[in-house]
Amino acid sequence: MSKKKKTFKISLIVEAFQNLEKSYIDLKKHISLPKEEFVSNKLVLDKVRIDFNLAFESTMRVCRHMSAVLGLRTSSKDCLVKLAEHIGMKEVDKLQKFTEFYFKYRDLKDAVSPEELYEFLKENLYMFKEFARAVVEFVKETTGNYLLIDFELLNEKSKFIKDSVKKINFVLEQGLEEFKSKPMYYDRTKYFYQVAYDSLFDICKHLAPKFGIKKFGDDCLSKMVEAGIIPQEYYMDVFKLTNLKNKLISTWEVPPEELYESLKELNPKFDSIVKEISKSLKRLLEKKASKEASKGG
Repeated sequence: MSKKKKTFKISLIVEAFQNLEKSYIDLKKHISLPKEEFVSNKLVLDKVRIDFNLAFESTMRVCRHMSAVLGLRTSSKDCLVKLAEHIGMKEVDKLQKFTEFYFKYRDLKDAVSPEELYEFLKENLYMFKEFARAVVEFVKETTGNYLLIDFELLNEKSKFIKDSVKKINFVLEQGLEEFKSKPMYYDRTKYFYQVAYDSLFDICKHLAPKFGIKKFGDDCLSKMVEAGIIPQEYYMDVFKLTNLKNKLISTWEVPPEELYESLKELNPKFDSIVKEISKSLKRLLEKKASKEASKGG
């Protein structure tokens, strides 16, 4: 899982825009209320204040980061406009008004009436979405990373897995009797197993949506097996890996013999599963690249 390009921090952009989307959905819900209800409902107005602040701050987080990468000199009051101009976004004048309104609303609490706020959001809320769309398109085009894959995160998590597997192997090589007689070995393998599993799960969580897996929770890895990203033959391995992780974080005590035998069986599976995900990712990237090339042609 290499392909390292030192440009924008994809994880920062994705995370900030996910937070923006949550706030945006809430704001949209609030302004779908009749104006009279919006204006007179203090609870709604308080929620709107929180959501508006979160949405703007999430947008600014991306703006500050990208300005630093692109070498743009910006401040809080002109960051969105300067970045929008740089990436060729339309409606820059509307973005300017949007920023001005936000600071007026934020800094002078009583200067914006609930009626004015309602009308403004009704008309201009979509600018958050337009800005995010323009930024994402720009990042995809300039980096060639059309799926917004965070290769830095993948490499880091893969390294954690490799290191943890190595440390567990060292302990297993000491033999069962040694493992049973040294509580330190038990604690060490338990810790590194959880690091390996959590890192694998983080890889899964990041990549699952790129493969079109929309709904998943703790079953992320088994969803990857169902989707054919991890081959079907790993189904039981994935089940056992998850089962052992759940046992180790619960109040159940896993006897040393059981942990030792489970680790002997499951520890080699981490590398194999990472390799399979890596192969599927390579195929996905090749498919996406040829699609973009044919679009360009």
